[in-house]
Amino acid sequence: MQSPQLDKYARDARAWHDWAKVNYAASAELLANGNPLLYLPAATLGHHALEMYLKSALIREGMTVFNPVILPSLDPRLGLTRSDCAWGHNLVELAERLAERRKDFNLDAEMDFRECHSLPMPMILRAGFALFDPFFSELRYPQELKKLGGLGEEEKLVLDLLVARLQPFLSRVG
Repeated sequence: MQSPQLDKYARDARAWHDWAKVNYAASAELLANGNPLLYLPAATLGHHALEMYLKSALIREGMTVFNPVILPSLDPRLGLTRSDCAWGHNLVELAERLAERRKDFNLDAEMDFRECHSLPMPMILRAGFALFDPFFSELRYPQELKKLGGLGEEEKLVLDLLVARLQPFLSRVG
């Protein structure tokens, strides 16, 4: 049996950033379209974009996109530890990892939605990421929705603000 290897993009912040931009653009376009049938795939793409932006920022902070469960079978000469791994789809957890490394990334900072009256106010960054978390776990496949409530164009406002807050941590990426 062959031991696991690092993927060639596991430490490539630019690749993660570029793919995040594509998914973000697609999500924003679908959310702004006004067609409620497109909100579900838009929300899933929005989650995916945020996940990739967070992983890009974490790579910039020295982390590697790798499953820590299979670390014991990875070549130890790579020097990768569990705390070096950026893994998973939970946006809040990934954002917390970034906040641990970057004190200037405050998950308790408020987001300002001047144009929206349907979102709970005030909303902090942590709640914004939490809003998008069920989009991964509940919208990818047909299933009963347990965490997700409504979905509409307001999510684009949250997505835009979250992406804007992540930009300073991606600035050296391009």
